[in-house]
Amino acid sequence: MPKITAGETKGLLIKYVIKIAVSTVLSIVVLNMLCSFIILKLDLDLSVLQYAGTGICIASSIIVAFVSTSGFKNNFLMLSIISVMPLLIYTVVNFCVNKTGTVFIIIKVCAILVCAFAVSLIKSSKKSR
Repeated sequence: MPKITAGETKGLLIKYVIKIAVSTVLSIVVLNMLCSFIILKLDLDLSVLQYAGTGICIASSIIVAFVSTSGFKNNFLMLSIISVMPLLIYTVVNFCVNKTGTVFIIIKVCAILVCAFAVSLIKSSKKSR
């Protein structure tokens, strides 16, 4: 593989940031729509929304970390943690606006970081084979 020149790194960084932004927005929107549809059709109680929100954050962090680190060969941990930062910001802002339980925000933030770490381990183990 040839060395990366300075001109290529700018394009690589822009592509990485675009991947993060698009995958974060699409995964949150699609998973929220799917969850809303299921809750509406099954006529579930609104107390289920906190648990569904945690599941959406976990699934979205896995999707974002996996999509954004594709195309890279090294530093999966750093790249996957950076890629879930917009999701962490979204979660904290959502907590500040809605004032849900403090336990759920701690669980969501920890789950997002653990999922990003797990994706980086999976990607690095596939690389070593």
